Amino acid sequence: MDRSPQDVADSHLAAVIAGDPVAMAADYAKDAILERGADVYRGHAAIAAYFASVPERLGAAAVVFDTVEVDQDMVSFGWHLDGGDVAASGTDVCRVVEGAIVHQVVRLNNSDF
Repeated sequence: MDRSPQDVADSHLAAVIAGDPVAMAADYAKDAILERGADVYRGHAAIAAYFASVPERLGAAAVVFDTVEVDQDMVSFGWHLDGGDVAASGTDVCRVVEGAIVHQVVRLNNSDF
């Protein structure tokens, strides 16, 4: 049985909070697209490589999720970094199909990390 969008959101946020890049990438479909500013990651391998870079890029900062909303197949979550040297924040919007993220857009409010 496919995971619901809420299940996928819960899994993904738990993976980010745990700092586990393998688990972060596991929530994406094989042909998913992740857009982050001007960068576009196409396919599971590219998305997994991006997530492998996240722990080092975060440094001492932690991602804090401020809001999580699920509306049918769309999931959005607002976040900010706590600690570290960068005051980054944003909102991610994901489309979930058949239990996996197929498209995600990261909208940054200010700095990236």
